[in-house]
Amino acid sequence: MKFDVDKNALVEPLQRVVNVLERRQTLPILSHVLIECSESGIVLVGTDQEIELSARIPIDSVDVSGVGAVTVPGRKMLDIVRHLPEGVTISCEAEADRFILRCQRFESQLATLPANEFPWIDLAVIANDPIKASGKALKTLLSKTMFAMAQQDVRYFFNGMLFEFEVGLLRCVATNGQRLAIAEASLEGAPSGSRPILPRKGVIELARLLDGDAEGVRLQFTDQHVQVEVGPDRFVSKLIDAEYPDYTKAIPSPSEQSFSCSRNDLKDALVRTAVLSNEVYKNVRLSLSTGQLEIFTNNPQQEQAIEQISVDYTSEPLEIGFNIHFLIEALSVMSGDSVSVELSSPNSPCKLQDPDDPSAQFIISPMVLC
Repeated sequence: MKFDVDKNALVEPLQRVVNVLERRQTLPILSHVLIECSESGIVLVGTDQEIELSARIPIDSVDVSGVGAVTVPGRKMLDIVRHLPEGVTISCEAEADRFILRCQRFESQLATLPANEFPWIDLAVIANDPIKASGKALKTLLSKTMFAMAQQDVRYFFNGMLFEFEVGLLRCVATNGQRLAIAEASLEGAPSGSRPILPRKGVIELARLLDGDAEGVRLQFTDQHVQVEVGPDRFVSKLIDAEYPDYTKAIPSPSEQSFSCSRNDLKDALVRTAVLSNEVYKNVRLSLSTGQLEIFTNNPQQEQAIEQISVDYTSEPLEIGFNIHFLIEALSVMSGDSVSVELSSPNSPCKLQDPDDPSAQFIISPMVLC
């Protein structure tokens, strides 16, 4: 196997593939990237046995003089390629158990493992037609909800995102049991009634893959996997084998005790206040009165912060506590100039929503007051 490739054509797809690799592996080959070289170009593949990503470099960006396949230590190769001069051509060749990489006066030899030992994900035959989606729209759905996923929760279905399909609609749902993010968008050809759960790492890597301008995204599901094609790249992930709970029970009923204000003013005030919040509980007290919201927090060092901002509120005075970072993260993924916050009592969750964008809503449970 032998080929020449421009650094700029190699480094980005190699970076995407290496992102999938775990830093600690049970099998040495899981730290390797598979390189398949053919007359149609080069394919780079990385996997952690739960997620698999294939990135293609087309033949017009590479000069192939010998076909074949080999696995190479992924992060070592990426570190070398990334630190080579811009615009150079890299010559690569596989010989015996070595992968030789040359560029100008630099040469490296990396130890390889046989390509036939690469642990491909056993993807069942996909019979259904692909669901076509806008990459930008899908990226927006993930961005508005992925922050609410749990990490290492014993309720393992919370460590992922629900893709809920209805006729002409895709709804993404994420929660850690204390906050809930819901966003939806129109989607033609969606399989009504399907509710797959994509694991947390799969969501993060898919969002990375959608960072470009890809519009022609194709999704296909089996009972155990999802396959997503984004331009020349192919993403495969196992699904979480569980039934997602009825999240609609966590959505509070409409309340007349609501206020609206500038989203950025509220977010900036919370960010400033959060500097002196309790590092363990991260709690903040919101005190509402006519036309004003007071934000207060303190910590065990007897430091405190307080700020008032103007809001549109005319109901009875109300005090309620929240995790300040949950509020900041919800406000950060919203894009409108204003935010509407619905409250009902100190013991009930609040709902944040952009008045001009009903397609997304964010539910946050209260906590003990400061």
